[in-house]
Formats: sequence, C-alpha cells, structure tokens
Amino acid sequence: DLIFPHHENEIAQSEAATGKPFVRYWMHAEHLLVDSEKMSKSLGNFHTLRELLQQGYKPSSLRFLLASVPYRRQLNFTEDGLRQAAGSVERLRNFSSRLRQGKFPNGPPAMGERAAKAAEEFESGLEDDLNTARALAAIFDLARDANTAMDRGEFRQADVNPIMTTLEKFDAIFGVLKDDDAEKLRALGMGGSDQAPADAEIERLVAERQ
Repeated sequence: DLIFPHHENEIAQSEAATGKPFVRYWMHAEHLLVDSEKMSKSLGNFHTLRELLQQGYKPSSLRFLLASVPYRRQLNFTEDGLRQAAGSVERLRNFSSRLRQGKFPNGPPAMGERAAKAAEEFESGLEDDLNTARALAAIFDLARDANTAMDRGEFRQADVNPIMTTLEKFDAIFGVLKDDDAEKLRALGMGGSDQAPADAEIERLVAERQ
C-alpha cells in the first residue's frame, strides 16, 4: 500500500488543501497484534478508543502503552499489558508527587549527576530511532534510585529540582504525569452535565481498576 506514489499523493492532497508543508519524515510502524494475533476487522479483534475508555481504562494508560514499544517492533495489545501500563503511570505519578511534597534534609545534592545521566540516557534513547523503551528505562531507573535514596535518608532537598527537570523533559514527550484523565475524557465527549451518568460509570470502573 505504501509503494510509490502513495506518499507523494498524500503530500499533494494535504498541501493543496491546507497550503502548508506536510511532513518531512514517514515512519512506518509494525502491524499491531491483539492477544498475539494480527488486528483485523475480519477477525473482529479490534478495540475502539471509546470502548476501552468506557471499560474504565484511562487515556494516560493507553498513551503510555502505545508509546512504550518502539515503532519498529510489534506491540501485542492485551488487557494485561494495559493494566501494567496503568501501573507504570501511577508509579511515575507517585514518584513525582513524592518529590514535590516530600520534606528532605538540607545539604549538597547527592543525585545531581545521576539526574543528568538519566536525562542524557533518555535523550539518547529517543535519538536512537525513537527507541522509547530505552528512553523509558532511563526514567524508571532514575525513579528507582531516587526512591531508594529517599528510603535510606540519603536524598537531599537540593536533589528535587534536578530530578524534576529530568521528569519535565520526559513528560514533554510522553505527557502522562499530569493527572488530567477526567479532563481528557470530557474533551472526548465523555463528560459534561448531559453525560453525568456515563461519567459516574467511568469513574466507578476506573476506581475498580486502581
């Protein structure tokens, strides 16, 4: 489907319609698997976004799952994987909250170099043909080391800003740290006064899965 002149036609149509440059790069992802089978309408093994959200899954969990596997690798979409993604997002949010709300001893920073190394590894992962798995590993390793330092009483107040700066770089790409799932659901037409019963049901399902 993507042989010449597919891209050229897409560019011509889009630029004629908008009067603006289209894209400079084309990135072709592997076919999505669903429960280890190729997703196909004929098999009926596909999910709509609205369907998944109505089942109680959060937009942030879906975003994290889809972005966690490098685009050149096949993603096997499963409910278990989606639940794991939700857990990963919550761990990062809890870590961010611990950083912002914690009261740590004063003193010279103990993790400044560690935060800088994580930021460098994160960027290197993205520069490695958008290796999102490698980029995410850098952030989770940083969170693990920082949590360990906190538990041991070795974390300092001066460590907060360097690590928060690294998290902000991460979230500028992945956009999952802000707890705005309810707002996103309303933006998708799944909220508002005219859909209060649906909102209540979604909140109930989300709470059950936490």
